[in-house]
Amino acid sequence: MSIHVETQEIRVFKAVYEENGFQRAADKLFVTQSAVSQTISNLEKKLNTRLLERNPLKLTETGIRLLNYAQSVLSEEDLLLSDIKNINHGILSTLQLAINSTVNSLYGSELLASYCIESPLTRIRLSVVPSRQIISGVASDQWELGFGPFQKSMPDIITTIPQFEDERVLMISRHHARYAEIVKNGEKILRDIPLIVSHLDDPDMRPAIDKLRNSFGTIWEINDLSLRMNMVIHGLGMTYLDSRLIKDNAMCADLVALEFVSFAKIPLTFGLFHRKKKLLSVGTLKFIEQCTAMNF
Repeated sequence: MSIHVETQEIRVFKAVYEENGFQRAADKLFVTQSAVSQTISNLEKKLNTRLLERNPLKLTETGIRLLNYAQSVLSEEDLLLSDIKNINHGILSTLQLAINSTVNSLYGSELLASYCIESPLTRIRLSVVPSRQIISGVASDQWELGFGPFQKSMPDIITTIPQFEDERVLMISRHHARYAEIVKNGEKILRDIPLIVSHLDDPDMRPAIDKLRNSFGTIWEINDLSLRMNMVIHGLGMTYLDSRLIKDNAMCADLVALEFVSFAKIPLTFGLFHRKKKLLSVGTLKFIEQCTAMNF
């Protein structure tokens, strides 16, 4: 039968040595002297060796070895308990988060400001990237948590937490040199106008991706949202923007929706997502709790 040394046994043994006596060890541990004596006696029987010489108290050779082990184990226990306490208070925990440009533009500052107030000592690693990259990154553990639009069919290994509904709208500047011609001729002229997107294979646009490929002669991939919007404002092309962003951002004042286009609007569900059955960090759980309580 295997022998197992209990942590309480080595704690008592270490206290007897450090306090140089059974009674003083008992006082330190808030137990009776008989309880201390019985623990040491049982431990010696279990190990089939004498650990302490009595009168005067002195460690045997096996006792010295056990003391070294006790110091190592109890030191690790103290470190573990300290780390757990720190993690529960946000220290040592890490929030590894990826958000898309819409979430960043609309709610990024508010979310991070509130989170930092509640968890000022939590380490934060935040990336703003296209939605497709967030999903694949979370699936591959590059980020622990993602916040952005769900694709039509999310990977089976991903758990989703919906937060709000929106739609992606095809927009162009009303001052575009060919705006009147576009309105007159509809989809026929779209092949002559570049489509500016964050990612060509963005799954949020997947239901219409084939139609987009066929309808636009040129597709430019520009990850930065502000740059995409500026290019559209300056009449260089058209782009898809989320309706909440259109209402919130003053840069969109001179942009108009091409509602006559059959694929002008794409419905979206925005939310949080992480790998299924993954043990999430305290920092991540606190962020999920914060988002769930927020009225988007």
